[in-house]
Formats: sequence, C-alpha cells, structure tokens
Amino acid sequence: MSGSNRVASGIFASRAAGFAREIVLNIALGISPAADAFRTAMRVPNLLQNLLGEGSISAAFVPVYARLVEDEDHDAARKLASQALGSLTAVVVVAVGLIVLAARPLVWLTTFGGIEGERFELAVELTRITAIGLGFLVISAWCLGILNAHRRYRLSYSAPVLWSVAQIVALGGAVLLTDSSQRDTVRLAAFAVVVGSILQLAVQVPAVRTLAGLRPSLRRDEPMREVLSKFGPAVGGRGVVQIGSYIDLALAGLLAYGALATIGVVMPLYLIPIAVFGFSVAVAELTEMSRSNGGNQAIAGRVRMAERKVLLPAGLIAAGALGGGTIVIESFYQQTNEWLGRGDFTAENTQVAAATLAAFALGLPATMTARVKQNALYALGDVKGPARIAAVRLVVAVVVGFIAMLQLDHLAAGELSSAESAVLEPAIGLAISDGPLGTTRVGDFPNWPIWEVLPHREQLTDENTNGTSLAHFGPVGLGLGSAVASWVEWQLLRRRLRERLLHPISSGLGPWVAIAGFATFIAARVVVRVDLPPLVNLFALGVTALAVYIGSLWFIGVRPRSSR
Repeated sequence: MSGSNRVASGIFASRAAGFAREIVLNIALGISPAADAFRTAMRVPNLLQNLLGEGSISAAFVPVYARLVEDEDHDAARKLASQALGSLTAVVVVAVGLIVLAARPLVWLTTFGGIEGERFELAVELTRITAIGLGFLVISAWCLGILNAHRRYRLSYSAPVLWSVAQIVALGGAVLLTDSSQRDTVRLAAFAVVVGSILQLAVQVPAVRTLAGLRPSLRRDEPMREVLSKFGPAVGGRGVVQIGSYIDLALAGLLAYGALATIGVVMPLYLIPIAVFGFSVAVAELTEMSRSNGGNQAIAGRVRMAERKVLLPAGLIAAGALGGGTIVIESFYQQTNEWLGRGDFTAENTQVAAATLAAFALGLPATMTARVKQNALYALGDVKGPARIAAVRLVVAVVVGFIAMLQLDHLAAGELSSAESAVLEPAIGLAISDGPLGTTRVGDFPNWPIWEVLPHREQLTDENTNGTSLAHFGPVGLGLGSAVASWVEWQLLRRRLRERLLHPISSGLGPWVAIAGFATFIAARVVVRVDLPPLVNLFALGVTALAVYIGSLWFIGVRPRSSR
C-alpha cells in the first residue's frame, strides 16, 4: 500500500470516528446554548494545538528530520527529535497555564463578545477543562512527525480515533444511562476530551520510543537551529489560518441563534474529504519530496501526480455536496435525532446546514489541491511564501464572509404564524415577510448598511415564538467567504510553486473534472427531487453520483492512468 493510501486509511478511520462523535454530540445537545459553549471551548485550546502541532511540525521539523533519516545519520536524527520534544514540552506547559488563567478574556476575544450570560460562563468553565488536554495533543503531533518521517503513517493518523471514542462513550453514556442535564452532559464531554488526548498520545509512545527515543532536551544543535528558523514562519502561517478559524467563530457569534452549532455540524462533513484525499496525499508527498535527490523536475512530476490523485475525488465530492447536501444532512442528523427522540434538529436546520455545506463545497477542489502545492513549497524550504499567501486568504475570507453572512442572516428557513409574527415583530423591530426562493425575510434583504448585525438576535429563538423557530442562513455567508478565499489561495500557491520549480505542475484534469462534476450535480438534484425514504435516498445518492461521475470521465476519455 502506498504512503498516501496508508495516510488515507488512518485519516478515514479518525475522521469517521470524529463524524460519529459529532452525531452523538448533536443527539445529546442538539442546537442548544450548551452546544455553542462546548464548540467555543474547543476552539480556544485548539488554537495553540494547531499553532504548535501538526501543521508547524510538518513545515519545519519533518523536512529536516526526514533528510537526516534518509542520510542514515541516526545519531543526529535522535538528537534533533529529543531537542524538538524538549522545546515543545516547555512551551506547552506555559501555554496550558496561561489558557487556564486567562480563559475568560480568551473566550470573549474568540467570540468578539458575541455570546454572553450562561453560554459565556459555561464556555469559560469548559475551556479550563479542555485546555488540560492541549499538552498531550501537541506532543502527539510531535510523535506524528517522527512516525511520518519513518513512513509509519497508519498508526499516527489512526491514533485520533481514541480521542473521539472517549467522547462518544461519555456522551453516549450520558444519553442512554443517565438523565443528566445538558450542563452536566457537556462537562462530561469536556473531561472526555482530556482522557482522549492522553489515550491518543499513549498509543504512539512505544513506536516513537523505538524510532527516536523519548528523552527531551533543551540543547540547540545545528539541525535544531534550522528547524527553529523555519518554525517561526510556519507558526506564523498556521497562526493566520487559526486566526481565520477564530474570526469565523467570532463572526458566527454575531449571527442569529444556532449559527455556531450549524458550523459545527457542517465542518466534519467538509473536512473529511480534505483530510482523507487532500491531506493524505500532501503528507505522503512531503516526506517523499523532502527525501528526493532528483531536483526540481522530479518534484514537479510528483506534484502533477499528487494533484491528479486529489482532483479526481474532489470533483465527485464537491458535486455531491452541492447537489445532494440536503440528503446527507437529513440522513445523518435530522433522522437520527427523530428516531432517538433527542435534540432539536429540524427540517429548517437541515435546509440551512445543507446550504452551508454547499457553500463550503464550492471551494473544496481548490482547498484539496492547494495542500499539495503548499507541502511542495515546504519541501523546497519555502515556509515564508505559504505564510504570506495564508494571510491573503484570511483577508479575502473575512471580507467576503462578513458581508455575505450579515446579508444572508436576514433570510431564514421556516415560517411563523400571524400570531407569532405579531408578537415577534415589535420585539425585534423588523418586519417578517416572504423572501426569495421560499425563504422568510426578517427585515430588509439586501440590508443596508452592510455591516449592520441583525437586531435582537437572542429573541429569534423557539422559546420566544411559542415552539416555532426560524433557522437563519447567515452561516452560508461564511461558507461563501471560505470558498472564494480557497480559490485565491490556490492561484497564488500555484504561481509561486511554478516560479520556484520552472517546470509544469498542472495535471491538466481541471476542465474534464468540472464537466463530470456538473453532470454529477444534475444527477444528485434528480435524486433529491425523487424524494425517496430516509437512508434509501442516501444510498441512491451515493450510487448515482459515483456512476455518473465515473461514467462521464470514462466517456470523455479520462482513465486512471491516462495522460489526458
């Protein structure tokens, strides 16, 4: 099995477990204030996990360590591993302490003060708990870097399964075996995050001890100084990405009730294909490019091959999400909640989540192929370029997302009766009327000024409308911002890599994948319109989309090994 396939199998297992975790979390908490607080609390520690963890380690540590392993300089490789472990451990201890002490201002900053009251207090409490697991996850990322450099991909990318399983067991027990309140349930989930972090690290320790040892050191030999020279820009690049994620969270906090939970529902579905197909290929190629002695021409060849591996599944998945996202969301979330009699995921929530998934999916091919180009630049020793490009992506995503989300927050799925509208309209100071494409308009659409937040958002809940809720389309705007930014990043990375390599890097598949993807989108819409029973429609969507996509490519003349 190739390196990318081993990475993909491990990532698929961990993402599948993560998706199951999201379903159980949704069953236990639904679209509720507790769910919003939990997702907020997960973001704060994840900032430093992602800054110091896998992304930065891949950019700065793996190329240097892999080169030493390839040169069979095992003594220098072990010293570098020890010194990297010592530096990470020291930083993590300080970081965890700071998060615990400064949880309150951190939560406020990550939401721009968009949540308050009980939701805010609960988010602060949960942040202090989940932060404890941060250190274990960062060291786990160091283990992953060691294992990747030795081509031991499956273990490193399967380990996060345990992190998800710990939360599934805790939440499942709370739902099935107890009658806990949502506050108690979400606390249990936070402690499960810590337990899962410990398990994720522990399962990798035996293999890493054999390959590189486990003796942290604070020395700084020449290889470690090279890593540190790249680590700063790598952290800066990851910082830009994380700032983008935090701004998304903060912006979602400015939207109507339920936006944070909607983003939480959609993101696992969006990230699974990126991780399984895009990230897996990029990770394997980073190791191979770092070890390559064939020069720029060989690296360009690997980029073309990797792009082909990524682009073919990207077209299918994006078309399926655009055309059949309603079926996917309904099957995994709405129907599951209805069968178990838990949560409050309604048909209106399905509409909004499906539209949000479709918006993110517009940028899926660009995001997946961009990871390959980014890692190729890392292998060439270029860390600053991707960091600057990430900053451009952030600006585009924030500007487009902010404008689009505030506009779309004035549109909602669902209807209010005349009596409910009569109660709600004076409270929010906005008229409620029929909107475009079967939506409900809350106030003006388009709305001016473009920076105006929907007034009195907290009153637009089912509690204030006698059991009827409106699900607002604001999160779709964040998805559109992400999609536009993904294509901008793709173009900038493509241009920079081409300038560095001076060799062709395009697989030439883009137009053919677009044609096959459009045919698949039409087929998916047909399946949606047929309106088959739950789960049957999900199976029909998968079979139809796959058959039409492969058939279209085959008709065009694209074969797995064709040069076209």
